[in-house]
Amino acid sequence: MENKGVNNVLQALHKERIDTLTKEALVKAFHDDGIFDLEGIAEHMLMRLRKDIEIQRNEPHQGDFSLLGKRTPQEIARNIVHRTPEVPFILDGVTYDPTDINRFNGQALLFMPIVAADGSKWLQLFHDETSSVLAGYFQVRQIATILYPADFTLPGVSNPTPPGQPPGTSNPNDPPPINIGVGCGGITGIPCGQSQPPSQPPPQHHEPAPPVNWGQVQMFDDADYEGNWFWLAKDFMWTDLTRVSRGGWFGGDWNDAISSLASTNTSCIYCEHVNLEGSKLVLGPNNPVPHLSALGWNDRISSVLNFG
Repeated sequence: MENKGVNNVLQALHKERIDTLTKEALVKAFHDDGIFDLEGIAEHMLMRLRKDIEIQRNEPHQGDFSLLGKRTPQEIARNIVHRTPEVPFILDGVTYDPTDINRFNGQALLFMPIVAADGSKWLQLFHDETSSVLAGYFQVRQIATILYPADFTLPGVSNPTPPGQPPGTSNPNDPPPINIGVGCGGITGIPCGQSQPPSQPPPQHHEPAPPVNWGQVQMFDDADYEGNWFWLAKDFMWTDLTRVSRGGWFGGDWNDAISSLASTNTSCIYCEHVNLEGSKLVLGPNNPVPHLSALGWNDRISSVLNFG
């Protein structure tokens, strides 16, 4: 789905072009987008402001797993063209090269990135009908959280004090607190079962440290957690990112514009089409993605659900 808005102005004002941008080129970009005078600018700004106010009144929505459980309609699925990831993938127990993803065009798939203890990476793929299983799993977790929240404490956040236990005392059943940057797995890069990272030559390129969010996810329109960004709190969803403004008065929207994802302690589902349809990318807690292109998901997200 193509972004609507002043696309030529957006391209002219891109940070990589701003040093060489001339007044004449910017005026031409306005004209190409149908804005010829101050009245046109005022009209666009008022339309943008009214749209943002409407969105703030009605969205994001409370998470709805019934949407997640529905299969993508065939008339939408048949137009899906998968993008080549940078890692192999497994589907139905068969390991494929990244370029083989094109064999599954016309099918909605569910993508789950995997990082093994030895550092090897791949994508575990499932067919679209698995979405109903995923929706059922999240619903069971939601019910269990309501019945006994102590079993589902957010990582790094203390459990509520059980009845009969003095406030401020420790609960022997509490898991040890999580300290970002210490321990194994997740964003530490230390495989579980080893006390130190395996000895290896210093990497030539250091990935930027991801922002760490709690209870919400932060999404960026550039790789490496740069550019514009926006949030989504846990238990909520954006069902249509064409309705979410990006980039100020003359920006576009967030549809097909997300390029990197910050680390968060929640589970999130990113969908190719609005209303949680199309292929889906599922990320558990502590899984930042500096380059969605590595997974074949750069500029491909049109709706998001943050389960929590």
